[in-house]
Amino acid sequence: MTMLKKTVIAIALAFPAVAMAQTAQDLKIELDAMKAKIRQLEAMVEAINVKAASVATVDAENQTEFSRMKIKTEAIEDQLEVGGFKGLKVSGYIDPTYIYNQRQNTSSVVFMKNFSDPNGSGEHPSQNAGYAYDNAFFGTALLRFEKEMEGGTKWLLELMPHKSYGDGGGYNLGSIVNQATVSIPVNGLSNRFLAGQFGSWPGYEYQLAAGTQSKKTITNNLLFDFTEPSFMTGFGYEHLEGKWDIKTILGNANNGRVTDRKSPTFHWRIDYSKGEFAGWGASGLHGKMSGSTSVNYVEGDTYFIRGDMTLQGQVEIGQTKNAAFNGGNAKWIGLSTLAAYKITPRLEGIARFDFVKNSNNGGGVPSVVFGSGCSTPDLLADPTGATTMETTCGDYRNGFGPGIDNATGLILDPNKGANRYAMTFGMNYALTPNALLKFELRRDGSSENTFYDVQSKTYKKDNLLFGASTVVSF
Repeated sequence: MTMLKKTVIAIALAFPAVAMAQTAQDLKIELDAMKAKIRQLEAMVEAINVKAASVATVDAENQTEFSRMKIKTEAIEDQLEVGGFKGLKVSGYIDPTYIYNQRQNTSSVVFMKNFSDPNGSGEHPSQNAGYAYDNAFFGTALLRFEKEMEGGTKWLLELMPHKSYGDGGGYNLGSIVNQATVSIPVNGLSNRFLAGQFGSWPGYEYQLAAGTQSKKTITNNLLFDFTEPSFMTGFGYEHLEGKWDIKTILGNANNGRVTDRKSPTFHWRIDYSKGEFAGWGASGLHGKMSGSTSVNYVEGDTYFIRGDMTLQGQVEIGQTKNAAFNGGNAKWIGLSTLAAYKITPRLEGIARFDFVKNSNNGGGVPSVVFGSGCSTPDLLADPTGATTMETTCGDYRNGFGPGIDNATGLILDPNKGANRYAMTFGMNYALTPNALLKFELRRDGSSENTFYDVQSKTYKKDNLLFGASTVVSF
């Protein structure tokens, strides 16, 4: 507006000079043009003023709406905090799974069924197992609640109606609690006090089929299934510093309460993140597993994940006192390696190899239970081997323990256990960001005749398994 007035004054001051040089008619024409220009400028100024008033009105309305929304948001936040929902995250998944087992002659969907499910009639020792790799941590559902409170305290509860950590191997049969933990900061967020029931920390493979700790295959590797603890209940400590993460826990291994001993079990893990794509870790378990059995093992694992490529590996050595087939110490050395590559953004190919050396004292690993019902030659009573005596059986569903002589049906050597291996090939296809199809072909092998073939009623050195799973998570 000020600039417009100065322009009009300048034109007016210049007018006398123009008038002196022009005729009256020319002067009139020029004056009319100038008046028209002034009216045009005044209209523009009026439009600008109207627009400015409109903007001011809108700004006032926006400010009112902003204040209203702020009050409403604060009220919602107050309601969430009062109701306990502030900082709460809920997630979960289900994974109905189809499993075909060649030697057990089974082919069906596995879903919401406990670990201790027998195959067939359950009359033969091979059909019973407290925990079996063809009915392991798959075919289940999980609901996970996480809450972080002011000050940094973290609370976690995982519910699994079947196949929870607590339910594993009959440790707490029927429990739907998978994990229930608290993590409380002490002198800053880098030091934390831990308490509750924790899933164990060994190796590169995890229990969950979906989520941040997900496994790529349907079945688990041999070390996860048979040599590692399922969970720990007790109190611990975690320290975070740079690329290091150190965790320890002291309490009960695979149990919510023990009454047959006073000695606790010590579990630990160390992780180091070398960079953005690689790192390594190590863990161990030391202490009592029962009143007469103690376990000691150490493992190391590593990973490299970059782009479409995933490489993971683990080696382990351990011993369980008085837990072998012949009553001696059970010893094992194991390894597992996995490679995965995304062929397309949706399609991923996977290969895994596992090996467990377990021949000492007739074999035996922590998650295998030897049942009754078998016979072996009584060489002390009859050196010819014609006289037999009753003895326990190997785990002929999972392939652990001494081999069987198919000609006689007797245990060949109670002091020699089977060495086990497994080769797994899988393929995953992402239907949506939250839905995944998994396919798996697995061949398990043994150095002895330790897989019972239901159809031929003989014992074999290998078994074939096929699986297909649909994993839907939120």
